[in-house]
Amino acid sequence: MKRWITVIALALVLGLVAGNAEAAKGAKAAKGAGKAGKGDKPVVGTVVKVDGTNLVIQTKGKNAAEVTIATDANTVVEIKGAKGALADLKAGMQVQATPNTGTATKVIAGGGGKGDKAAKKAKKAK
Repeated sequence: MKRWITVIALALVLGLVAGNAEAAKGAKAAKGAGKAGKGDKPVVGTVVKVDGTNLVIQTKGKNAAEVTIATDANTVVEIKGAKGALADLKAGMQVQATPNTGTATKVIAGGGGKGDKAAKKAKKAK
């Protein structure tokens, strides 16, 4: 009888220890997942072209590449702080798109490049 009580007690202790270890892993994973969303960097680059609902940009740095960014009707486009449309983005403009994976929810353009110079020339001509 004493052996059964000892075996049952040992099984309960091992079960509790294992349960606490799994709970700690779950809490750590959840904490890491919360940080991942905050640390996401936007995709930054220069507009190459707008192709339908896709924005093609050229990134810089050691991982430089031409990147196609998907957009949809819910994507917010800002150009120099004002609301704009995807079609308003011109080749040469500097942009950043968030998030860096999946469909962009926000695209911010700061100007620069050929598209911005063409707009300035058009204003001066008026």
